[in-house]
Amino acid sequence: MATGRSSATETVLRVLVVTDPMCSWCWGMSPAVEVAAERLAGEVEFDFLLGGVNTHGTQPIGDYGRRLLMHIWREVQATTGQHFGFRLPEALVFNSTLPCLAVAAVREASGQAPFGYLHRLQQLFFAEGMNINDVEMLLRTAEDFGVDRRAVAGQMEEEALRAQVMAEFAGARVYGTSALPSVLIDRDGERRLLAGGYADADMLEMLIRQELPPSR
Repeated sequence: MATGRSSATETVLRVLVVTDPMCSWCWGMSPAVEVAAERLAGEVEFDFLLGGVNTHGTQPIGDYGRRLLMHIWREVQATTGQHFGFRLPEALVFNSTLPCLAVAAVREASGQAPFGYLHRLQQLFFAEGMNINDVEMLLRTAEDFGVDRRAVAGQMEEEALRAQVMAEFAGARVYGTSALPSVLIDRDGERRLLAGGYADADMLEMLIRQELPPSR
């Protein structure tokens, strides 16, 4: 996937996907993001912002919440074709703050947008029914991507990183939609909404190409 932090001379256009490790529609759209990024490699830089899901939740999800999630997951699978395992870990606190901290920590440790790590956490949760609110799971998965677990664990403890992630949550949805996922266009630091909600790869590519200079 074409990601990273290219300079303005290397990239005319940045695409920012507002996403989250525990957002079902984000998991549904992750293949489309990957395909669009491959098709637009060398023309567009892809990155993401973390949106946060139920970040004030503190109690394990109950039977009603579990039934509601299964209903949403069936809808996402029917619409996107993405695979869901339709099972949840026991005593799940449905709050994405901790996995978002891990994603941000992996970004700091690796120096690039960790789409692979983000999508793997989504896969673990939505397809494999694993608890991604478990620190050991988060660190072990970071190791699978060649990122030092001690560096990630250290970053996750930093108040500066937590403040950064909280600010990202607050700022990610101020561009015209509260939906996750959404897609923003960034030109020289000026951002605007391109798409709110799910878009397939063809639609995403078409919308982005319309933003490219005519010479492209």
